[in-house]
Amino acid sequence: MNDFWNTVTACITVAVIAYLVGSINMAILISKYRKSSDIRDFGSGNAGMTNMLRTYGRRAATWTFVGDFAKGAIVVFIAREIGKASALQFDIAYIAALFVMIGHIYPLYFKFRGGKGISTALGAMFVLNWVAFVTIAIGIAPMVFIIKIVSAVCLCGASLYPVLNFVVLWLGGRDMLTEVLPYTFLSGLMALLVFYAHRENIKRLRNGTEHSFGRKQQ
Repeated sequence: MNDFWNTVTACITVAVIAYLVGSINMAILISKYRKSSDIRDFGSGNAGMTNMLRTYGRRAATWTFVGDFAKGAIVVFIAREIGKASALQFDIAYIAALFVMIGHIYPLYFKFRGGKGISTALGAMFVLNWVAFVTIAIGIAPMVFIIKIVSAVCLCGASLYPVLNFVVLWLGGRDMLTEVLPYTFLSGLMALLVFYAHRENIKRLRNGTEHSFGRKQQ
């Protein structure tokens, strides 16, 4: 029973910390304190790397990506180390990953209007399961230059991650009931969160009006 409550307490603590850290949005900080404006007032209104690229250029977009990626990776890494040090049977890093994404999308410090969580999710996924991450990067990233629609590529990657995570854990001999299925479920929630954040993009994809590189946004 003590182990159960220790795990619950650790999950709640990690979730709160991950959300607060996730709420530190690089796009908003860079635009406000270096550009004297708010990125959410321009372009798509999204506080993320793609809108930063379109609005302020590659340098601002690169720093945005690096900051948001690092945010996801560091939070998940620390959560996993805390779990190991506490001898928890459950990998609380998956809880940290989910809530750092929620913080990015609904930041406490910026009136709950953030980005769509892709850069932060990538950082989290890299630490959670680097094999699945690299597989997706190699197989999916080149699609950006083929179909030239970032949102479609992001959605494909989000769809594949839970599947690849399951396969890697299963082939790694992890216990099906206590590890493979719970962690796959949580990685599936991460994917669903990405889809929810991209719901407007999905509508535009269906209508054939989604923005692509080389074409001016309607």
